[in-house]
Amino acid sequence: MQEFKLDKKYVTLTKGCLVVFVTFLALGFALPFLPDEHEGNPNDTLMISAMCTMVYGVFSALTWRFLKKLPFADIAADDDGVWYMHIGKAKGLIDWEKVHRVKERPYMQRLDLLGTDNQELLKIDYKLLGFEILRDVLNERAGARNSDLYQSKFSKGPLYHLVYLACVVSFTALGIYIGAGSNPLLGYGVTSVLVAFIIYEYLVAATGVQVTENSILVAYPLTKKNIPLNDVENVVIADEFRKGKRIPEIWIITNNSKKSYKLKQLGSDSDLVYKTLKRAANL
Repeated sequence: MQEFKLDKKYVTLTKGCLVVFVTFLALGFALPFLPDEHEGNPNDTLMISAMCTMVYGVFSALTWRFLKKLPFADIAADDDGVWYMHIGKAKGLIDWEKVHRVKERPYMQRLDLLGTDNQELLKIDYKLLGFEILRDVLNERAGARNSDLYQSKFSKGPLYHLVYLACVVSFTALGIYIGAGSNPLLGYGVTSVLVAFIIYEYLVAATGVQVTENSILVAYPLTKKNIPLNDVENVVIADEFRKGKRIPEIWIITNNSKKSYKLKQLGSDSDLVYKTLKRAANL
C-alpha cells in the first residue's frame, strides 16, 4: 500500500491566506469607527468599508471552506484500488475496474476519477506528496476500458489560434498608436519585440499529434515532424509549473533528437494522450 498525503507547507500557506483575509475583513469593517474617519466624506468611507467587507468576507469564507476539506484529501492505493485515507480501505475502496476515466481539472489543480456514467468517484489533488508516483499508478491501472484510448488524433481547438491572432493584432495596433503619437521608441521598438516573442511562442508550440501506422506525426503551425515509431525511446508525462500551478505535458523522447517533443493542452487530458502514444510505440 502507498500513501499520498497533502503537503503540510500547502496547508500552512492556506492558513496564512485565511489570516490575511480575515485581517483585511476586520479592518474594512472597522474603517467607519476609526478616530480620524469623521474628517472625510462619510459616504465614501462607508462605501469602501462595505466593499472591503464584502470582498474579503467572500475570500475568507471560500478559504475557510477549502481549508476544512484539506484533511480529507489524503489518498491511499494498492493492487486492489484507491481510497480516501480518512474513510479507510474497508469502506472506501474503489476498484480499478470501476474507474472508467481520469479527468484533468487544471484550473482546480486536481484529477477526478470518473465511473462509466461519468459519476465522480474520487478527487486527487495535485498538491499531494508523491503525486507523480500516484499519477503513474493511475495511468497503469485506471481507465483501461475507456473507449477514447483508441483515438489517434489530438489537436488544439480554434480558440487557441484566435487568442494568439488577437494578441498579435492588438499589440501591433497598440504599438502603431503609441509610435505614431508621443513615444516612437516604446511604440515601434518595445511592442515589436513583444509581438515577435508572441509569434515565436506560437510557432514553436505543438498544435496537434496524430498516430499513424508507422509513425507519430507532430504538427506545428507551419511545419510537421514525422517521428518513426522505432525511433521513439520513451513517452513520459512531465509538468510545467507556472505561479505554483502544475500544467501536465507529454514528452516524446527519441533516439535521434537531443530535444524532446513537448505536447501540452491538445484538447484532451494528458493521461489519454500519454496512453495512446505509449501504446502506439509499444512502450
